[in-house]
Amino acid sequence: MAVNGGPECPRAFCDADEPERYLGTSLRSEEEVELMREPGTTLNIAAAEAPNDTDAEYLQATACPEVVAVVGRLAQVMVANDLRELVALQDPQTGASADHSPL
Repeated sequence: MAVNGGPECPRAFCDADEPERYLGTSLRSEEEVELMREPGTTLNIAAAEAPNDTDAEYLQATACPEVVAVVGRLAQVMVANDLRELVALQDPQTGASADHSPL
């Protein structure tokens, strides 16, 4: 399952079935790779309850809360990793901006 893309959009952010291919490009850590697998699994469970593939069916699927929780955990880790990288880029020696100016 491609995330943010697919066959019609070959510039996918990541493939939830093979996220390790994106380590170092759109995924920063092994933790992100492992967490990226989970949305595909939970979405497949929800898809089984959405025969017409509509948003309403997905939202009413019993797996919907788990999908939201899994994606939330992934987003939290990805944002934290991105912020750490941003801080490191500001001042590689101390990990903080030298002039402490806002971004």
